[in-house]
Amino acid sequence: MKSEMHSQGGKRDRGFTLIEILVGVAILAILSAALTPLVIKYVNDGRRARALSDSQAIGQAVLAFQLDTGMWPANGDANPNDPGEISRLVGLPSPIVVASIPGGTGAAGNWDGGGSGGTAASLQDHLIRNQSPTQTPIYTVSLSAPEPPGWNGPYLKNVPMDPWGRPFVCNVRYLDGAQVTTAAIEDNHAVLCLSAGPNAVYDTPLDDATQLQLPLVDDVGWAIQGDQTP
Repeated sequence: MKSEMHSQGGKRDRGFTLIEILVGVAILAILSAALTPLVIKYVNDGRRARALSDSQAIGQAVLAFQLDTGMWPANGDANPNDPGEISRLVGLPSPIVVASIPGGTGAAGNWDGGGSGGTAASLQDHLIRNQSPTQTPIYTVSLSAPEPPGWNGPYLKNVPMDPWGRPFVCNVRYLDGAQVTTAAIEDNHAVLCLSAGPNAVYDTPLDDATQLQLPLVDDVGWAIQGDQTP
C-alpha cells in the first residue's frame, strides 16, 4: 500500500513535459494574436470617443461665451469694436509655442499657426482666465447676469489635452461675425474644435480657399458652426 501511494504521489508531483509546455505556449500565442487587434481597436475607439466628448465640451464653452458677451473669442484686446485678430484658439498655456501645435498636410496645412493661418491664442486665456500676457481683462466682465452682457466665465474647469497628448484647436477665424475673414469665406467654412488624432497631423485643411466641412481621415472634432457630415 505504501509503495502504491508513493507511486501515485510521484505522478502528481512530476512537472510538465517539454511537449506540454510547447503546446501551452502555442495556445497563448494564438490567443494573443487573435485578441491583440481587438484590444487595440477597443483602446483606439475609447480614445476617439473621449476626443469627441472633450472637443464638444470646448465647443459648447465657446457658444456659452458668445451668449454672454455677444461676440466671439477672436479679439486680442478689450475693444469689441475692433476687427477680430485671433485666427485659432489652442489648448495650450500662453504664450503659445507654435511648435507644440500639430501641423497640417500639404500647402493648406496652417493649423500650427503658420502660412496664411494667422494668429494663435490660448483657449485658457479666453475661456478660463480672461487675460493674456498683454491684456487684462481681454473682455469686459459681466457685472450682473444676464444684463449688461459681458464675460461671465470661467466657461471650462480646464482645457484638456487630447487622448494622444496634443492640444485641441478651434479655427475661430471662420465664426459668423468674427471679422477675421470675409462673410463669404465664413459661409463656406465649418468651425471645428479639433484633435489631430493618432497620426499627429491635421488632415483637415485650414485654408480660406478650401471649403471646410468636416474632420477628415483620423482627425476627431465637433462642429461649433457648419456641417459635420460628409
